[in-house]
Amino acid sequence: MIFDCDTHMSPYRNHDRAIDAKGLNNLLETAGVDKALVWLMPQGVSDVSESNEYIYESAKIYPRFLPFGWANVMEGVDKAIDDVKRCIIDFGFKGVKLNGAQNEYKIDSPEAMKVCEAIAANKGIIAFHIGADSPDNTGAFRAANVAKAFPETTILMSHMGGAGEPDRAEEVIEHAKRCPNMMLIGSAINVSRVKLAILELGADRVMFGSDGPFRDVAGAIGGYLQTLSDIEQTEMDAVMYKNALRIFGL
Repeated sequence: MIFDCDTHMSPYRNHDRAIDAKGLNNLLETAGVDKALVWLMPQGVSDVSESNEYIYESAKIYPRFLPFGWANVMEGVDKAIDDVKRCIIDFGFKGVKLNGAQNEYKIDSPEAMKVCEAIAANKGIIAFHIGADSPDNTGAFRAANVAKAFPETTILMSHMGGAGEPDRAEEVIEHAKRCPNMMLIGSAINVSRVKLAILELGADRVMFGSDGPFRDVAGAIGGYLQTLSDIEQTEMDAVMYKNALRIFGL
């Protein structure tokens, strides 16, 4: 089984790789993905609410999708908290993502912490973009501040310091050692860094992600299978799907 923990779709043509629900489902089916965590494409989106609703409605049509929400602190804290509640309570999403890179804010700012508090209070999972593309806004040390503030809440570390060069994987791994509620999603980063995370943290702390359609989904799967070919099959299964099933309660 393959569970892709980082995919995007959009109701808009807001990026040259923008893809709608049908297109994403076809892409994932062709790549051999059985289940995928799906969130919006943030480029140029000034109001995330419509995209969140689109993902909710699309997941009713395509059971391959595990829908996940998005909140943008820059749209205002009150609105972001309303989006959190709508996603988790009304839509039944497993959690909500905050992206300080695309939306341009520090993920541990007082405003962001209020949104994270709302996610935690509603028993949701907090997901962050953790990338080298915006290390000040999305650094692992900022995610660690959130992880320590809400130790009972799972924190998804999408890209685990990748999405740019040089990556920040080692920094992410060191913070994850001190924050057991962090789960690393190895998308948009060299798989050698994913292997390092498995060796340092254990296979139960790492999940496969492609960052599709921004990245080649089938290529990402192939890269994992090749680079991680010398780990135990139980570890491979954990990374490729079992950890996701456990974290998302499926």
